[in-house]
Amino acid sequence: MFLIVDGRISEKCERKLNIYGFTLIKLPADPDLGVAVGSHPDTVLFCCDGEIITTADYCESAAYVFSDIREYSPNTKIHFTSERRRDKYPKDCIMNALVIENRIFCKSDSISEGIIEFANRKGYEIVHTNQGYPACSVLSFGNNAITADTGLAITLEKNGVNVTLISSGGISLPPYDYGFIGGASGVIGKNVFFFGDISKHPDCKKICSAIENAGYTPVSLSDEELTDLGGIIAI
Repeated sequence: MFLIVDGRISEKCERKLNIYGFTLIKLPADPDLGVAVGSHPDTVLFCCDGEIITTADYCESAAYVFSDIREYSPNTKIHFTSERRRDKYPKDCIMNALVIENRIFCKSDSISEGIIEFANRKGYEIVHTNQGYPACSVLSFGNNAITADTGLAITLEKNGVNVTLISSGGISLPPYDYGFIGGASGVIGKNVFFFGDISKHPDCKKICSAIENAGYTPVSLSDEELTDLGGIIAI
């Protein structure tokens, strides 16, 4: 299996994923985005049901990445939109959408038209969130979610998702004060991988209990500080 990750992933985390048998495709930064999130998978790409959506500008600046994706996963469909990202909210989060079962949670008044078209074509329900970064703010596995965002927690619970609310902080995302649980993790099969050591998070026990009670296994990829790298996309 091939994983799309931030090109700034640490050597320790990369090595651990390699040991699990994964080949990594590392994303370069989108020059239209800020440094902190410019190469985050959950910010530059939307991926669901074997399809990837991104901007034509990013495809041009990272052509080799999409060449690799086509080579490694020829059945993956790649769609490009003419939209232009910007480093100011909400133009920086047009691809940031959270898929849980048959719903796509996103800031529907600013999300990419490509994602709206995908949802209509594939039969997904678009659920509006006031938060523009649901994919990085929420760790989801099955019909379960972990987040520090109370607004998102309320929206998810209204839509039948089992939510565990945690405290903010404990996750690195320079130059910001802290990052987010969704961006610091990735779900592959029944494993929930963390970029760093989940035991260093102040709500470690609550997080691990929620994961294990749902039949998943938390896996720390290194002994480093937990870091928001925009999650993992598996293809």
